[in-house]
Amino acid sequence: MKTTTISLNQAKKTTSSEDLFFSDSLKHIVSSLSPRAQEIIFSRYGVFGSHPMTLEEIGKKYHITRERVRQIIREVLKKVREKKNDPIFLQIEEKVVLALRANHGIMEEEKLLATLGKENANEKAAASFFLECIDSVIGSEIKDELKFSYTTKDFDIERWKNIKNATIEILKEQKNPIRFDDLFEKVAENQKESEFSKDSFAHHIEVSEEIRQNNFGKWGIVHWKEISPKGTREKAYLVLKESGEPLHFRDIAQKIDEFRLNKKKTHPQTVHNELIKDKNFVLIGRGIYALVEWGYKKGTVKDVIEEILKKSERLLSREEIIAKVLEVRNVKKSTIVINLNNYFSKSKNGTYSIKK
Repeated sequence: MKTTTISLNQAKKTTSSEDLFFSDSLKHIVSSLSPRAQEIIFSRYGVFGSHPMTLEEIGKKYHITRERVRQIIREVLKKVREKKNDPIFLQIEEKVVLALRANHGIMEEEKLLATLGKENANEKAAASFFLECIDSVIGSEIKDELKFSYTTKDFDIERWKNIKNATIEILKEQKNPIRFDDLFEKVAENQKESEFSKDSFAHHIEVSEEIRQNNFGKWGIVHWKEISPKGTREKAYLVLKESGEPLHFRDIAQKIDEFRLNKKKTHPQTVHNELIKDKNFVLIGRGIYALVEWGYKKGTVKDVIEEILKKSERLLSREEIIAKVLEVRNVKKSTIVINLNNYFSKSKNGTYSIKK
């Protein structure tokens, strides 16, 4: 592999614009190292056309042990950290810190790399190297609480925990996902700091392992089925709940795909097969499903009419029964009339009762 180096003057030209190229800066910062050390760093981080290689892959390439590869990488990182007064290194550090401060001092690793590298794989790879060398930023992760994120040195992680925990308590009280603005208002009521803003709050909760936004823009606790639906039934449930009205199984399948709840295309027949067996859904018409929690009950039109008459304190007319059936079933009026005529008794004044 031919190692490309750039001079300090060339590097300074690179930093004269807003677009500081991390890959060119990396070439400059390691240019004094041996060609093999440079190649190992480029291979390990996946810079310059290479995919990030494992320690074992690099070891096989250079006929050295994984431990030796690890040692070489540690030595390179140490040498680069010693160049913290290099103008290019200072420019890189400033760019990273500015990105973090623009996000209130904390960013999940992938988001930070995307911001720094502007979605360019090569730049993101080089940026990931520098993140391990800059002393003014800290990479941290808290199991089941905080995604691997970078913070500025002065970021108050305890304050972050307090805000995160307060948010979880609010969500538990709500018991349902809510819009960001509503969530912020409820959390802000208990925050005394004047600096607590919507923007700050957004950056604080998006790095949480316990809180997540679903594909409909609502926030909730990560294990809720409305936030992280698993399987066709939970995805169909979320679609129906968000629509707020019964839908045909074909429309449910279409919305599952529209809101990217499935990686693969959803087959309508699969939706129909799953929902027909689930007690949380009711088939209220030809292929049309509703949620039991909306007050719909399983059963035939005859069963529905019988339930309506049992609950009524008086006898009902045909039009009253039709209206009540249509509230919970999507069927033709003629179907209701046929059931009334076949299975129920009609009085002289036109009201109906259950046949004895």
